Amino acid sequence: MVVIDDHHNGWRHLILPVAHMNDLVLNSVLAVSAFHLSESAAGYLPIHPRLLFMQAIGGLQNRRNLDKCDLQTKQFVILAIVVLLAAVMVNGCSDFPIVFRMLQSALDAVGGERSLSDGEVAEFLRREIHKMRAYGAPFIGQDAGRRALESQAQQSFDCLQFYFRLYPDHSHTFHAIASLRQQAYRIYLHRTATETHITIPVESIEDFKSSLETFSEGSLGEHTLVWAVFIAASESRVSTHRRFFEQFLERQYRRNRFLNLSKALQLLKRIWKRSSSENWTALLPEPRVLIM
Repeated sequence: MVVIDDHHNGWRHLILPVAHMNDLVLNSVLAVSAFHLSESAAGYLPIHPRLLFMQAIGGLQNRRNLDKCDLQTKQFVILAIVVLLAAVMVNGCSDFPIVFRMLQSALDAVGGERSLSDGEVAEFLRREIHKMRAYGAPFIGQDAGRRALESQAQQSFDCLQFYFRLYPDHSHTFHAIASLRQQAYRIYLHRTATETHITIPVESIEDFKSSLETFSEGSLGEHTLVWAVFIAASESRVSTHRRFFEQFLERQYRRNRFLNLSKALQLLKRIWKRSSSENWTALLPEPRVLIM
């Protein structure tokens, strides 16, 4: 979920301690964990992951008057929703739009992300919200995707900038990740532009592929490129490019077993079969899945 898994990884070192303090966050953590374990548990889990997920959703729905809550409660509610966004990546289910809109509704209720104040939890939340907003909006709709990338794309690099400050020795890798993401943003925006039917030049996809090839299997940051690769793959028309991107996504699926990646591969096959006049960005919301 982050570029470097170290003691600065808030998914481990902020969320898990909070889960010991707060039932909302605990239920969200249990849900995402159970979904992940269910892939290897062959049905032997003591409770069905879906029950844990619905319990977490129910707990959030009981916190409707967020504007009257104290700061810590507001932060923990947003934290629980962010964890549930990880859950819908792990299980690849169609609940993504519900959880995504729940996040925005909660932010509106507390007065926006700035109302989360400062501190480690608030800063972690803002980084993750900015990233998920940019990645998630295209899977809500074309207009939502275009608006998010036109107005909030720069914020989505907050996580990279966070690690850049911590690890300047890896600046080359961070710049390479940022470049690939920016290329993917341009591809998507080109496709959603009004009356744009001109395909991206093959050379642009070849350049993207060449940049991606500098990341060897398992190299630092490779796993953070799923969204960018999916977008480039959606635009690709050359069979060798398509196979290369497909293999990349298959490799990430073998690594983390997130079911959103298997859904991504299915969606790519649909996109590649479309007619040349059909805009593939219109197909992204149909599976109701977050691909990142």
